[in-house]
Amino acid sequence: MKNKLLLLVGLLAIVALPASAQLSTEDASSREYLINHGHSAATADIVELNKGVTTGEKVVLPVDRKYDNKPIVYKWIDKFFIYMDPALDNGKFMREDTKFHPSIDDI
Repeated sequence: MKNKLLLLVGLLAIVALPASAQLSTEDASSREYLINHGHSAATADIVELNKGVTTGEKVVLPVDRKYDNKPIVYKWIDKFFIYMDPALDNGKFMREDTKFHPSIDDI
């Protein structure tokens, strides 16, 4: 009898474990969850931007803060170097229209 009761209590404990390990869709798409599970920061940025587009909310990414408080002279020099080498990061990831022909308006 004691063995059956111990087996029953152990079985109930095992059955109850998955119920306490809930993961919502909000948790699974959060920046911290994605980075902690091996995804890159760029992937987490893409997910954040897509969630912002879907919900209509403004999303501020860590790369955006890098360019906010720079002097205007720095921004002009930065734009010049980005114009010369389009592979440089300008802080507008997935936020600008792609122009296939450069023009003077890019500077």
